[in-house]
Amino acid sequence: MVNGDRGFTGVSVPSRGAIFALNATLRPLGSVLPPNRFGVAAARLGLAASCRLWFDRKLPHRVVDEPGPRGRTVGEWVGEPPRPGTPIIYYLHGSGYVGCSPTTHRGLVSELVRRLDRPAFTLRYRLAPKHRFPAAHDDVLNGYLWLLEHGHAAEDIVLMGDSAGGHMSLGLAVQLRALGIAQPAAIVAFSPLVDATWALAAARRAQVWDSFMSLSLASKMTGLYTGTTHFDDPRLDVLSGVGADLPPMLLQAGASEMLSADAERFGEAQRAAGGHCEVQLWPGMFHVFQVGHRLLPEARAALTAVEQFVADVATRSATRGSRSA
Repeated sequence: MVNGDRGFTGVSVPSRGAIFALNATLRPLGSVLPPNRFGVAAARLGLAASCRLWFDRKLPHRVVDEPGPRGRTVGEWVGEPPRPGTPIIYYLHGSGYVGCSPTTHRGLVSELVRRLDRPAFTLRYRLAPKHRFPAAHDDVLNGYLWLLEHGHAAEDIVLMGDSAGGHMSLGLAVQLRALGIAQPAAIVAFSPLVDATWALAAARRAQVWDSFMSLSLASKMTGLYTGTTHFDDPRLDVLSGVGADLPPMLLQAGASEMLSADAERFGEAQRAAGGHCEVQLWPGMFHVFQVGHRLLPEARAALTAVEQFVADVATRSATRGSRSA
């Protein structure tokens, strides 16, 4: 789990096939999409298709649409809806703030539910370009407060997200600190966006071949949400909010994607600030490769590492609890 090169050294045959397919389909499609409603519609279709083509085994789900502390809470429970006191996952899907949904990510979330033996609430947040910053972030905070309001203690929640969802997970932790609200037990992020200006990714682009997306498309799509005047807001500038008081974190990324630079930079900053942040870069792998867990050995190994991380967090928490008692 170290930096990889631009070739296939150490990459499994199934993953090589997936990389070839991405290079032949999603990436070239993305390079020609315009940053308007037609481009967004095509991007949503492509992203949804890429999430659904992995032959996932999906668990039963229950749709939620009800009032929350700061607006309506919309999403779904995957697995058995929990009682208060049950350890849970709060999952934030990615796709550049413009696409995907709990439906597209239900396969990955189902696998996390099975592996971590805890149900998951996946939030359906408002998307750009119709809804711009801070609409999605407001929805994420509202969803977390809704979980607390329904009796789920912060220490029972593992906050997880991919790509833009990982960005919002980190931003939520910073926002919770500012509001004086208890942090979740841990944060796990797959290929998280950290630098919303995409400067870190631009610098890494020359060192890797990102088979999933082009820098131009990615920055234009997220820009439909962030705009150009909010980059100093701590919910977006998550690097400014690192600190020892944030939860233990695990960040995973493909070593051959641009956002590997984001994961590395955040991990360095968080550890320098006294926090706990593990960063795992998987050689040769692409953006949110964990979605291919049914077919890709690297994805299964990455999710096994997530299992171990969450188990370690629970063990440390139980040890602290027994000492304080």
